[in-house]
This record gives sequence, C-alpha cells and structure tokens, in this order.
Amino acid sequence: MIDFVLRGSTDLIYGRGKESRVGALIRDFGGTRVLIHHSGEPFVLPLIRRVKEYLDQAGLAWVELGGVVPNPRIELVYQGIALCRREKVDFILAVGGGSVIDSAKAIGLGAVYDGDVWDIYDGRVKQQASIPSGVISTFAGTGSEATFGSVITKGRLKRGIEDPDDHVLIRPKFVILNPELTFTIPRFQSAVGIADMFSHLTENFFSKNPDNDFSDELIVAGLHTVLKFAPIVLQDPTNYEARGALMVLSPLAINGVTKVGRWGDWGCHDIEHEMSGEWDIPHGAGLAIVMPAWMRYVYRDWLNLFVRFANMVFHVPVNVDNPEQTALAGIEKFSDFLFQTLGLPSSLSGLGIAPEALTDEVLHRVAEQVFYLGGETVGRTRPLCSDDIFQILKMCV
Repeated sequence: MIDFVLRGSTDLIYGRGKESRVGALIRDFGGTRVLIHHSGEPFVLPLIRRVKEYLDQAGLAWVELGGVVPNPRIELVYQGIALCRREKVDFILAVGGGSVIDSAKAIGLGAVYDGDVWDIYDGRVKQQASIPSGVISTFAGTGSEATFGSVITKGRLKRGIEDPDDHVLIRPKFVILNPELTFTIPRFQSAVGIADMFSHLTENFFSKNPDNDFSDELIVAGLHTVLKFAPIVLQDPTNYEARGALMVLSPLAINGVTKVGRWGDWGCHDIEHEMSGEWDIPHGAGLAIVMPAWMRYVYRDWLNLFVRFANMVFHVPVNVDNPEQTALAGIEKFSDFLFQTLGLPSSLSGLGIAPEALTDEVLHRVAEQVFYLGGETVGRTRPLCSDDIFQILKMCV
C-alpha cells in the first residue's frame, strides 16, 4: 500500500427535488452573486428556469452563461471569466454534466488569475485560488462533480489539471444528485457516461501496488454495480433506482475513495485526452475504443492482474493450466459490455472519422502529444512509450 492523501470530499445531496435546496446551499458556502453555467441544450432549459426561481427566492443575484459543448472550449471559458469579473461573481453553479462542470472550474480559476488561464491547463503555472463552485448534476459518468480535475480544449489540444496531492481548490462544494434529471438524456450519451465511469474503476483496478484488498473490493463492487444497472438504464431510461445507482457511483468512482493505497494505471486516459482533442469525439466513446486495445497490447506483462480482472469482475473461471485463456476471456467480456450491451462503436472509423484523419502520420502526432508535460512514458502499471501508443492507436482505427 502506497502513501496517500484523501482530503474532505464534496457534499453529496441525493434525492427527488433536491435541486430546490440550491439557494440555501450556495448561501451556506458564502455565495451572494452567482454565475449559472450550462449547455443551453433544450432538455436543460426547464431546469435552468427553475434554478433561477430558486436563486431569486434565496435573495441571490445571478448571471447566466450557456453554450458549453462536449470537450469544452477555452473560448467560452474566457467569456465566463470576463463575465465573472464584470459582475463580481463569488460563486459558480454548474448545471449539467462533466463538460459544464469542467468549464465552470476553469472559469473559477481564470477569474482570479492575472494571466491566461490556459497557462494553468498547459502546466506552466500551478493554480493558487479559485471562485468556489457547486453542481446540479444532469449526467452520470465523468465524476467531475466531486473531483479536483478539469479538462479544457484549445483548438486540437486538450489539457487537464492533475494533482497527486488531491488539490481541493476546484473541487465543487456540493453536488445535487436527482436521478429524475437524467431521464431525458439520449441513449448514446447515457452509454458514453457509463463507459467513462466503468473506465475510472478499471484504470484503478490495474495497479501493481500489493496488499490493497479493501480498495480492490470497492472497485469490484463499483464495476458490478455498473454491470447490473447499465442495461436497465438503457432499456428503461426512467427507472429511478437504476439511474440513481449510477448517479451515486459516478462521483465515488473517481473522487479518491477507490484509489486509497494504490496508483492505478491511467495510461488510457492520457491517450484518450489527445484522441478527443484531435478528433473531437466524446471522452467516454474514445475510452471504450482505446481500453480494449490497451488490454490486448499489455495483458501478457501483467497476466496475473488480467486473470484477477476476468475472475473477480466477470466471474470467468480461472484456467490454472492456461491463465492466458482466462485473461483473454475477461477482455472479451469487457469488450462485449462496451460494444454489445452499451452499443458503442468499437473503432475510430465507427465514430465517423474519415480515413484521411487516421493516417500513420496523424497517429504518430497524437502519440507524441501525449507527452506534452514531458517524460518518456505514461501508464504506471505498464509504462508506454510513444511507439507503444502509436501501435495501440493503430489497433483503434
């Protein structure tokens, strides 16, 4: 078990109609002038109207900025920063999913930073202060509603904040989780979120740190929860209990609880961030493509871990005479869940990316971009160099 820091977590407020408490919650954390940040998509606008009423009833001043898109853009972040400074905003309320939350975090950082907030995301400057934020979640998957993480896109570059010491500046103060707010999410978006959540748990499972029985069991319990409730959500989008199970798991899958005492691999996330920056694909869809490819590329190096994954997660019987067969069977079951149960594309071309955008030259460039912060490898369990990443990307085409 490694040394670790697990700091105070985001307050989780779960249940029907809990969004009506948003005004009181913002006041509890000292907010008086609020930026309401959202995507502006039709399904969220009725909720935004109610949120404005709740803030009015609480006597809170507010301004609004919609327009967040998947792989949130730095240009809208700049607009939000200017708006916060002009209106003297002291609290940001993100109403939406991971992209909205990430954008809100970036605005909170940039509004109190004298330079270009991109400096923070590009690794040139460490964040020092932020406007606090809260979340009304409309999506289960990214876990951004309860983490210090945030990823922003500038052109074809996608950059994220990381901090191994569990920095708390941009961790939201609270998140309201009402499963009913996820009922109208399109099937594809639900599937993408589920894949993202599943990947967070899987990345943490593949750890070379020994003697982590407690976190092992937590991760496996989370994976079993996804396997149980994901098919129900996709078949019955208004199933409150199934939506709720995934909505509660989403923050817990990545807020630090399941990584206590261990370093997960996380190489797939490093690769996918460059994939979705280059090709503007949904993060969860990219992870669904790259993770099985990564597994097939590296499984022989940590065969015992892949045997345990197959057995503990998918109940594949262990073939002691041929453990490789067990590992491969687990990878196939993982792939079947992503591509059959969730119905996600199994390749980049299946996402509609044109062949001319998938040439070896482009793949090499994407592989090199993974190392924008320096270093020669990514992935803690199985370190990958640039050529390894290129080979994995070739498998994803």
